Amino acid sequence: MGALAYYLEEEGIPTTQISLIREHTEFIRPPRALWVPFELGHPLGAPENPMLQRRVLLAALGLLEAPAGPVLADFPDEVPESPPGTDQEPAVWACPVSFAPHLKEETDREKLRSAFRREVAELRPWYDLSFERSGRTTMGNFAPESASKLLDSYAFSEALERAGQNLPIAVVLRLAAHDLKAFYFEAAIARPGSTPPGSAEFNRWFWTETAAGRVLKAVQKRCMNEEDKALRMTGAMLLVPLGQA
Repeated sequence: MGALAYYLEEEGIPTTQISLIREHTEFIRPPRALWVPFELGHPLGAPENPMLQRRVLLAALGLLEAPAGPVLADFPDEVPESPPGTDQEPAVWACPVSFAPHLKEETDREKLRSAFRREVAELRPWYDLSFERSGRTTMGNFAPESASKLLDSYAFSEALERAGQNLPIAVVLRLAAHDLKAFYFEAAIARPGSTPPGSAEFNRWFWTETAAGRVLKAVQKRCMNEEDKALRMTGAMLLVPLGQA
């Protein structure tokens, strides 16, 4: 986006952007950029904090007042540790559903598959509640049951449950994995009054405490052994974070 901004500026369109990796922005030198000290994937800060998000947007838009660039500014506010308007310590997040200890795919395959199906069924009412409250979802391709069935079939059986998808298998697996993780996250934050988990906290829970995390690792393992280059790349880069592989 930083490089594209120069072409827009040449056409008389002023640009501004938010930077999460300062070193990249310093190298690209876009016309105007606001560096924010948040985790990757969270350019506006923590979810469910509209006051903070508004300040970030106003700070980025304020850079449009600069007559010329490149301009790289730091987000001026400190990130609050507690919810706005309170002096309390932030609440500790807990998933609304308690799962049994995770199973080793190599020794408990059928139990793992059963635990995976049970997780999806138990989380579905919480996901529905989250959708009802917010009116939106980041799941865009599969229903939770379809995504879980497809991933389970690829990991543990020969017959792939494609759920009506005609895209290449590598693309279908990537989209299903994205929707499955979105389903777990949106269900996990649905408990009324709970503090949403940070991305590090959610990732630790998802990859170490859920059957879904184990199933995605089994999907990755099969992808890495395929002859298809797209499937091998999907397994290597697009399903499981490097720190969890």
